[in-house]
Amino acid sequence: MRDEAVVERGRQAVLEHFRWIDGHADTWAVLRRPGPLRAVVDGLAHLLTDDRPDVVVAVEARGFVLGPAVALALGVGFVPVRKDGAVFPGPVVTATTEPDYRGNRRTLALRQDLIGTGERVVLVDDWIETGSQARAAAGLVERCGGTLAAVGVVVDEAAEAARSVLPPVRSLVRAQEL
Repeated sequence: MRDEAVVERGRQAVLEHFRWIDGHADTWAVLRRPGPLRAVVDGLAHLLTDDRPDVVVAVEARGFVLGPAVALALGVGFVPVRKDGAVFPGPVVTATTEPDYRGNRRTLALRQDLIGTGERVVLVDDWIETGSQARAAAGLVERCGGTLAAVGVVVDEAAEAARSVLPPVRSLVRAQEL
């Protein structure tokens, strides 16, 4: 069951430690110290508890920092989603994203044998805006037989077009709060 006090501690950690640097979002500063890092990880895990995930997936790079920690907090395993050019041995499924906020497309890969049929999956990342990577990851999870139950992010700036085709997006803060 979700503990709102834990979620609020994660939210406060983001609001206190997030910075803009030269117009760019710096979510790395939030993770620099153990207290805020723990608060963010625990907050994300509590946001996703009611979704009853079997596994957490995350897209590299920031997702690889948060995903395994949130998986441990939830008591489930972690499965990486790799970006184009990464070595990823084993049978994979791939998908190309729609353009992201910079106009870039990426090819994402997920190991087929790491998501079981009928498994409930949650995606963890630091930020969602266009939702291009989340939508591609959702398709990969489905092709492996799983269901993307929710998306958990530190900062939510999801466009309505993305939100309408994704499962619930759960966040510690909304972008306009920063």
